[in-house]
Amino acid sequence: MKNILIVGGGIAGLTIAKLLHDQGHNIKLIEKQPKWQISGTGLYLPSNGVVALDKLGLGNIAREKGFIISSRHIMNAKSEMILDLDLEKIWGREKPCLGIKRNTLHEILFNQISNLDILPNTTINSLNTNTDFVNVELSNGAKEKYDLVIGADGLHSKTRKLILGDISIRKVTAQVCRFMIKKPKNINAWSLYISSAGQFLIIPTDNNWAYCYVNRKAKGFKTFSKNEYMDPFKKFASPIPEILTNWSPDNAYWNDLEELDNIPVMGNGRVVLIGDAAHAMPPFMAQGGALALEDALVLANSLKNYEWSTIASSFSKNRINRIDWTRIRNQKREKLSKLPYWIAKLGLKAVGEKNWTEDYKPLSKTPDW
Repeated sequence: MKNILIVGGGIAGLTIAKLLHDQGHNIKLIEKQPKWQISGTGLYLPSNGVVALDKLGLGNIAREKGFIISSRHIMNAKSEMILDLDLEKIWGREKPCLGIKRNTLHEILFNQISNLDILPNTTINSLNTNTDFVNVELSNGAKEKYDLVIGADGLHSKTRKLILGDISIRKVTAQVCRFMIKKPKNINAWSLYISSAGQFLIIPTDNNWAYCYVNRKAKGFKTFSKNEYMDPFKKFASPIPEILTNWSPDNAYWNDLEELDNIPVMGNGRVVLIGDAAHAMPPFMAQGGALALEDALVLANSLKNYEWSTIASSFSKNRINRIDWTRIRNQKREKLSKLPYWIAKLGLKAVGEKNWTEDYKPLSKTPDW
């Protein structure tokens, strides 16, 4: 049994905590939030993320508590179909994808770990790694020694900064809006409405709730008044006007989309970065949660097969091709999202299914975990 410190209690941190706890290691998880807080929005898990949940033994409970997504509908503002994607065909498996509340997935993961040592309101002040262990000083003043430190602390990772310095973060899009709604009865697929004004996405997360992601188009990084942000979408077809009747900007989550610069080695020696701390990217491929789950599975397996003193390098070699592919295709999707609406609509009709299939083809192949 070895002593492991996990920094961050999101999807990546909880998943690797479960796996290494199951292997019999002594786990401590620290979280910078003063109390256990989980974002109240939703999550879309493409099929590779659902396969990762199956590998964890959590796929069935996630399907029961979430909403199985078997098709993607892209429509114009009048609700006329532009592209109808059969996700079972694209991924080559039944019940391929999943919409789920983010806090529901966190609870599923959290409930798998008994007697987990969690310290809230705690971060790392400093760390020093050598071939045998990692010396850590926590923000509460404690000085501790670990066999391994795992940074799962997100885009603005303190762990990453301590071992790699400042890594560039690129701003992609300003001011996107996310919120939860009661699920409209006729929304049973990943449903995207687009126009020259922007995009309004609705994803069912269970039989009663749905997750909305809204991106209003603007020149450069212009932002809008939050009270006026939804004005163009009020003219869209049902159910969007009905949704916005009861919508309040105060009950939404607002943020910019950002991308972390490429990190060839995700960590240093006995300090490993996973999830957004290692490869954060905007959600054009919707791979944030899926790659976090995959990272945890690959790292847990790597720790059984490789020397821990160089685990960051070994882990990175096992992940680099899959992550690089996702980043490249994600950047391609980013460019397409910024095309004029009429060009994007023609492209979706002509080659939309072909492009979607190509984007996800390597990810549809399950690695040897």
